[in-house]
Amino acid sequence: MQPTIRIVKRGAGRTTNSPVVNEIEKTVQQREREMVNTVKSWVAEWEARNRALKNAALSLMRESLPHNALQS
Repeated sequence: MQPTIRIVKRGAGRTTNSPVVNEIEKTVQQREREMVNTVKSWVAEWEARNRALKNAALSLMRESLPHNALQS
């Protein structure tokens, strides 16, 4: 019988629902600040994605219009 090799990736054993010790020690203000920063980053990503889509749409519209229409 061949021995089996078991591969355990880092952090794979830490699948618990209990918060990390640092999370317990954080104050309410620290947790709220982190939550606000997370939401702000989501909003910034959403705005950047919308800007990129808008710019892509405008460039496609410019390419599809005849050259003379842009000069009017």
